[in-house]
Amino acid sequence: MNLKNTLFVILLVALFVEVLVIFPNRLEHKKDDAPIELTRDENAEDKDKDKNKEPDKSKIVSASQKAKGVHLVETQLGSRDWELFSETAEGDQASSWELRNVRVLFYNKEKLSFTVTGDRGSIDGKSKDLHIRGNVVTKSENGYIFKTPSIFYNAKKRQIQSPEKVNMQGPKDEMGDGFVLDGVNMLVLVDENRMTMTQNVRGSKKFKDGKEFFIVSDKADFSGQSRQAKFTGNVEVKYDNLRMQGPAAIFQYKGKTDLINYIQMQGGVRVNDMDKVATAETVNLDLFKNIFTFRGKPKVIQNNDELSGEEIIFLDGGKKVKVEKVRARLEKKD
Repeated sequence: MNLKNTLFVILLVALFVEVLVIFPNRLEHKKDDAPIELTRDENAEDKDKDKNKEPDKSKIVSASQKAKGVHLVETQLGSRDWELFSETAEGDQASSWELRNVRVLFYNKEKLSFTVTGDRGSIDGKSKDLHIRGNVVTKSENGYIFKTPSIFYNAKKRQIQSPEKVNMQGPKDEMGDGFVLDGVNMLVLVDENRMTMTQNVRGSKKFKDGKEFFIVSDKADFSGQSRQAKFTGNVEVKYDNLRMQGPAAIFQYKGKTDLINYIQMQGGVRVNDMDKVATAETVNLDLFKNIFTFRGKPKVIQNNDELSGEEIIFLDGGKKVKVEKVRARLEKKD
């Protein structure tokens, strides 16, 4: 009987050790390994209005910490502003966080518009501004990719900016590869789904037929919703044997498809090839048919002869010229 009592006591002690010591330790380890989700409490100021309350020391200790698998969601007016994922984070929610291997999703009316990735980052705890640096890639949902050394995000203006050199890769379309552009100073307007390069824009586009399109401008604008692209300020275009100059060039696509409808040079355009010069208010380039249509006081000068009319059309890339309602001024020969 004593032996049974002894065994019962031993089993009872073992059970207490398991429940009170070993099992809590297991729970504690699991809690440490779990990813930490950082959230912003928009009612925090209301909760801390009572100045007579002693601060909770446990919360002060946990405010400054290192975390793995960080997930942070920031909202404005009840809608998601951005959503951040980071491999590691160090800091506190009141001042700033330093991040490693960062991915940020930017939303517009609860729809994902842009994704930014980078090696390192930081968050301002008060303004919620972001700074991402190191191999930074900004990608729009319709396929534009911008590579910069760093970006800054202004939470109040909802703008992503990089004042440094920018390389852009545009999405492919039915005509071939997308634009490859270099420039300076990238600006992304999240609320407008618009991307801009504001200085020294230079780029090219390769077509399936082997021809290449070169463009230089002061500024370039791209839509994050459609494929439309606009180049402005001292625009110069080279395509095949033609050189075109004017204030603006617009790439018009058919609806939201990948098919280029036409390229329009506007604002007073000058076109040169090997043996003629043409001017007009606007020039439309149909790249499928290799046709150039001049409208708005169009004029062609070739071998000192001048042709003008209501509309001038270059066929087969300028090898043939068609003039609607022609008015000619020929050079007099002795």
